[in-house]
Amino acid sequence: MSSADSAATSLVRVNQDDLDSSGFASIWNIASASRDGNVEETRAFAASLLCFLCQKECDFVVISTTDAEYLDAWFERDSTLLYNWKPDSERVDVLSQHAEVPFEALVHFLGNKSYSPERNYSPKRALRVEWFSNQWNLG
Repeated sequence: MSSADSAATSLVRVNQDDLDSSGFASIWNIASASRDGNVEETRAFAASLLCFLCQKECDFVVISTTDAEYLDAWFERDSTLLYNWKPDSERVDVLSQHAEVPFEALVHFLGNKSYSPERNYSPKRALRVEWFSNQWNLG
């Protein structure tokens, strides 16, 4: 394990019960395990992860077809779903509960891209829409 991966591993955790048979977990469940279930801290960490993954154009986020249709419909009636990822926004809950990532790949990605929870990542609106629309994978 590289030192970057080691640092990332200390930032993120996952409960084994939250991993599927392929090693995927929702961003929300990862954030929750990493913040010992504290809802406010979970939301803030999930928001930070979403913003970072978007800004770095992470291409291994997976969502089911049904969930993608649900979120598309939500975005059509309320664009804040993709535009309001502040640490106190419940929109973060919705997106991060539907977005799944392979946990080990996430750890490597965070380490390789030098993620820091202290930094403010704020992708532009156009990048958020592009990332959600074209880089999330249906699975």
